[in-house]
Amino acid sequence: MIVIRNTLDLESLRRLDGLRGATLRRMFGVNLDDRLMSEDVSLETDDVTITFWGAVDDLDDWEGFEGQYAVLHIDEGVPSVYAESDLAAQDDSSGSGFFVHAGDGIQDVSIVRECVRKVVSGEVEWEYVTDTAVVFELSNGVLAISKAALDGEMLNITFADSWVLLKIPPTGAFWFGWNLMGTEFLRSSELCRLDDML
Repeated sequence: MIVIRNTLDLESLRRLDGLRGATLRRMFGVNLDDRLMSEDVSLETDDVTITFWGAVDDLDDWEGFEGQYAVLHIDEGVPSVYAESDLAAQDDSSGSGFFVHAGDGIQDVSIVRECVRKVVSGEVEWEYVTDTAVVFELSNGVLAISKAALDGEMLNITFADSWVLLKIPPTGAFWFGWNLMGTEFLRSSELCRLDDML
């Protein structure tokens, strides 16, 4: 059985850890609009700003053909492209960005880890493990930044007033459209505490 892992690296996890205890100020991004979908999104806090951005990578030829797989990156600061649009330089009074839950403290961070298995005639052919969402527990709600698809760079931003109400949109992928006799794709996910991953 082939096992492929596409998960956040230790440096990204440490950046997330550094947000605990900070106060959320706003979210902004080059293409972030009212749909709360974008290839990039920055979280600005009273202490630090980090940027999430999606990309696609071939991740080798483990399926027997070329495919693209969504990779989630987390960097400190803001990308250079922001300077061209002056997004990072604009202050709160400019109206740039989204201020939902602004002023809330970031209390904890969790990761949603998804596993997809290709099963052919009852045997697992491959297993693909990837981190699909980062969930922030806020003092007055919950914020999730998630991959829109397992094979695309778009990210979704989702808010809710509580964990119970949080609905992270399911990730799509090209596999789930296959309809081959004797082949099925099983998916599962788990919520991983950041403390258990560091």
